[in-house]
Amino acid sequence: MHDDMLVLFDNCLARLLDLRDRLAATRCVRPGERHTTVLAAIAEAEHFASTATATVAASPAPQPATTGSSA
Repeated sequence: MHDDMLVLFDNCLARLLDLRDRLAATRCVRPGERHTTVLAAIAEAEHFASTATATVAASPAPQPATTGSSA
């Protein structure tokens, strides 16, 4: 699961940074372009959330840590 989560994070961050660059660019934009870009960022975040949730749910629950002494 660890590797899967890192890939999910990396892909999501790369896409969000690309969308951020589009928003920050100093240029003329078409009407609604920024709105569409923000909606794309929200969709990307939602995709990450659902995919990450499914990845975690499919993984076995971690075992509780044990301490070296018993009371």
